[in-house]
Amino acid sequence: MKCFNHHDRDAFAVCKSCGKALCLECAEEYKNSYICKGSPKCKHVADVNYVNYFKDNSVCAWTINKIAFILVGLFLAAYLIIDITGCCKMPTQILEYVLIALLAILLVKKGFDLKLK
Repeated sequence: MKCFNHHDRDAFAVCKSCGKALCLECAEEYKNSYICKGSPKCKHVADVNYVNYFKDNSVCAWTINKIAFILVGLFLAAYLIIDITGCCKMPTQILEYVLIALLAILLVKKGFDLKLK
């Protein structure tokens, strides 16, 4: 594949924004990819794609965390109702083990979600 601007040179990279083949002289490294050197349009598209990638991933992570916290909260509420009213013959020790296991899974998951900068 040849460079879009220099037809006699081999392409080194492809612009992440517009898809043009670029030689070493025409390519600019930008946010772990390559774009057209000095092109504000390509830089803008790369910025938008970069932000959207993190936004989409954070929305997914937020939804998963929200569901996990709701489940733990519902289990805690059920545990309190069963323990206070005594309406269930299930031993509270089993419920405590389940609660500890759920909390441990939630904490481990939150630990993996953390990113070191």
